[in-house]
Amino acid sequence: MPAPPPPPPPPTPDSDSLPPDAAFATALARAIARRAPLIKARKTEAFRVFGGLSDGLDGIMLDVYGDGAVLIVYEGRAPRSLDHGAAAHAALDALGPLGVRAVYLKPFAKDRSRIGDELPPIVTDPTPAAGKPLQESQLIREHEWTLEVRLFDGLSTGLFLDQRENRRWVCEWVRARSRGGGGPPHVLNTFAYTCAFSVAAAVAGATTASVDVSGRYLDWGKRNFAHNRLDPAAHRFARMDTFEFFGYAQRKDLRYDLIILDPPSFASGSKKKGIRPWSSVADYARLVREAAPLLAPGGAIFASTNTTELCQRGRLDREIVGALGREPEWLGLPEPPVDFGNDRGHFAARAFRPNRSRRTS
Repeated sequence: MPAPPPPPPPPTPDSDSLPPDAAFATALARAIARRAPLIKARKTEAFRVFGGLSDGLDGIMLDVYGDGAVLIVYEGRAPRSLDHGAAAHAALDALGPLGVRAVYLKPFAKDRSRIGDELPPIVTDPTPAAGKPLQESQLIREHEWTLEVRLFDGLSTGLFLDQRENRRWVCEWVRARSRGGGGPPHVLNTFAYTCAFSVAAAVAGATTASVDVSGRYLDWGKRNFAHNRLDPAAHRFARMDTFEFFGYAQRKDLRYDLIILDPPSFASGSKKKGIRPWSSVADYARLVREAAPLLAPGGAIFASTNTTELCQRGRLDREIVGALGREPEWLGLPEPPVDFGNDRGHFAARAFRPNRSRRTS
């Protein structure tokens, strides 16, 4: 008598029927599988491995930075019953095969004004939510450059992952401009933060000027240059308000081949320094309008935002056209990185030449 057939495998549970911790672990396994081409390509050591609702569970993001990872949990969006510690351990188990040894937790309050400048202690705790502690700073490779990140330095890490392919575009744009002769292209990076865009431009041979109001972040940017064997002394790092720098550049008759505009959604001002608060919704058009006169002939502007209102379809284009008073020549940008491909409504970017009128792809 033949042996009876083996019983069928148990069905994979629907994540909707699981408790939040188990649902996250199940959805994370699927998200990692979807990113297999990105992981195997080895063009970056930093990427988003779980993107909230687009990967099956709202309010939870998980970013990999080499041998560390950051679990971001948004209050009011993530399931209230989610056990953060259990989720961190689930992330470590799933990412262990990728070489991740620690998962740090960053909870984002629903109302940041409620906590003011006070940060949750966990975001500066060197002990991770899961795994073994890492050094204070880590170096990750992205395309042709190396960048410093800090996984327990507050709510940010020093690098915006969604701009990865746009940094590559800047590098390629500089190389193409260099082939036209006339010496190294000059690139102005406003709201420069830790100067990752500047590094991408400098690696390609540009002379860069990085502008930010934070001396701490500009020092971080100088370290990023040094990590890539670029001499910071050969580049400008200006601790200034962007509009203040625009005025300075006009007085000095400085011109740039490429200007990078990637401002935050909001920034507090300084009455002492005469700097008014910044709002992308209110001030983006002014930013474009005052940047355009600083371009060298044939120069271009890269404009980006993650402000919700400006990410609505066509809104950033209208801000740019309104600021210039005419239709510019639009330049093609890369598609969003595969790990952010479902987040098109959360950021927008355009590149253009103001002194042309025809539209290109």
